[in-house]
Amino acid sequence: MKNLSKIGTIELIALPDEQLFDIPAKVDTGADSSAIWASNIAEHDSRLSFALFAPSSPHYTGTIITTDDYRVISVKNSFGQTEYRYKVRMPIVLGGRKLRAAFTLANRARNRYPVLIGRKTLHGKFLVDVTRKPIKESFSILMLSTKRTDVTQKFADNIAGSSDRLRVTYAAYEDLDYVMGLPESNITLRQTGQDIASFDLVYFKTTSRYMDVAAATARYLEKRNVAFIDEAIKHFPATSKLYQYVLLESSGLRVPPSVFMLPVPLAASYASIKERIGLPFVLKDIHGNKGEHNYLVNSQSSFSEACVAAAEDGVQCIAQQFIPNDCDYRVLVFGKKLALVIERARSDDTTHLNNTSRGARATIVPPETLPPGIQKACLEAAKLVGRQIAGVDILRDKDSGLWYCLEVNDGPQLASGSFTVEKYRALADYFIRKLA
Repeated sequence: MKNLSKIGTIELIALPDEQLFDIPAKVDTGADSSAIWASNIAEHDSRLSFALFAPSSPHYTGTIITTDDYRVISVKNSFGQTEYRYKVRMPIVLGGRKLRAAFTLANRARNRYPVLIGRKTLHGKFLVDVTRKPIKESFSILMLSTKRTDVTQKFADNIAGSSDRLRVTYAAYEDLDYVMGLPESNITLRQTGQDIASFDLVYFKTTSRYMDVAAATARYLEKRNVAFIDEAIKHFPATSKLYQYVLLESSGLRVPPSVFMLPVPLAASYASIKERIGLPFVLKDIHGNKGEHNYLVNSQSSFSEACVAAAEDGVQCIAQQFIPNDCDYRVLVFGKKLALVIERARSDDTTHLNNTSRGARATIVPPETLPPGIQKACLEAAKLVGRQIAGVDILRDKDSGLWYCLEVNDGPQLASGSFTVEKYRALADYFIRKLA
């Protein structure tokens, strides 16, 4: 025991070969192997190349590492699915000791810590003290406000100037990019590409006008164990599609690849959106319903027209990859039960919408029409947004076979639309179940 070095559950490690220091790592005695965030992974002629971390990480340098000392292993991810990953060995400094450790290369964009230290690395070398915390000489703070002003910039500068242990970055909500449904889903500062989850603390100075955007941002931070002020921000009702997508994806539910930014930067971002999610894509109001403010974009001109129309009506839009489909499903969830499943299919290709309010035909189908995993996902989606009565909209990509959650409606046309009699009956049954 006296030969064991004492470390905590969170440690700052060094990667001396890459001249990288103070990398936060989570020490997890419940994990078998160690893992490190990597990107640009490629294998060619029995050599492996990769970069440590990714552009959204403050530790990313872009340096490509190549090695012929690697192997491929199978691992189970947090959802129980088997994945194949590359495993490499590299020198690290942990708890003052230099050692050569084996790491699987993984996309840890959704994790608070870019490095995970498992028990194989710890065995025979370290004793983990759960009360021990890393000593940081300085802390990084992101301050967010509704809009940029000289007065608020001075406020941020004065905070930073009050202590040499604080580094303060000031930004407005218009400076943020939200990416969901892609391998590296994150919220980043547009100018630097830095993930906001890499800060030690996020201070929401003002939230007026953008309460739902702030709430979505707070939930993103909460899922990654990043401190933020004030806690009350996250309790805004999950009515916007942006807020819902952050909640759903952070809990492992699949949402369509999407990009969100506020209207001014959005209008100038056609090229970057096209590069991320391809064509065609849908531009739709994050608060819209019944297909309102929902535009199919297949060119620069159609994008510009949609942005102008949205701006005239004062709506905020999210860009979302168009998922090829033959129909979608409105799944009515009452309590913890799938009460009714309605298949909706557009009658022709003059529209991309399956809304019955836009002329789509509707059919009641048995809940068993949906795979068991998708039935469970609908129940989970309603629970995540805090709805006991909800209409979960889902669809299946007819090319890939993957299922996506489009939205969780809090007012799913129970008194209108198709099959009102069946809706009344299902709702009455739920009330009885609730009260009996």
